[in-house]
Amino acid sequence: MAKTKTKKASAKKATAKKAATKKKAAGSSSSEEAASSKEDGKPSRPAPAFKPRADEDAGLDDDQMLELYGKLIDERVRVLRGLDKHLGEAVTDIDPLADEVDVATRHAEQAYLIRFADKERKLLREIDHALEKMREGDYGLCEGTDEPIGFPRLSVRPWTRYSVRYKEELEREKRSRQA
Repeated sequence: MAKTKTKKASAKKATAKKAATKKKAAGSSSSEEAASSKEDGKPSRPAPAFKPRADEDAGLDDDQMLELYGKLIDERVRVLRGLDKHLGEAVTDIDPLADEVDVATRHAEQAYLIRFADKERKLLREIDHALEKMREGDYGLCEGTDEPIGFPRLSVRPWTRYSVRYKEELEREKRSRQA
């Protein structure tokens, strides 16, 4: 019984040490990724590292671009935190004395967490792509048709690459290939 308590205590210490290391690493991220807190407790966004620019044909003004930039940064921070959390949970060790059912359950949980982290990684790539387009001044146009995407769609999903019309067309083509 004493050995079991010692093992559990050691595992808890190791987990706490990993969490502290992650927090320290998260605190040293760039100002673009980190969200600081105001005195009232609400998160504040750092000033943009660059002036977010839309393509001149997109029809987006400076205030809209700052709002979209802020949403991208907020989502990027959220996704990075989730990615770190899910990967951290997926790689934690299981109790070596666990029975086969516990081990199988843990493997299923790990597979789920890794799939979820992969989806987060893909979203992070889309967000970074949108930020790069803002940096270059190409933001706001559909990558399939070069037509303006529109602020309402970008406001809901600021990393989107396509207009609604073109995205629907892509989905119809995909369904027809599967049929």
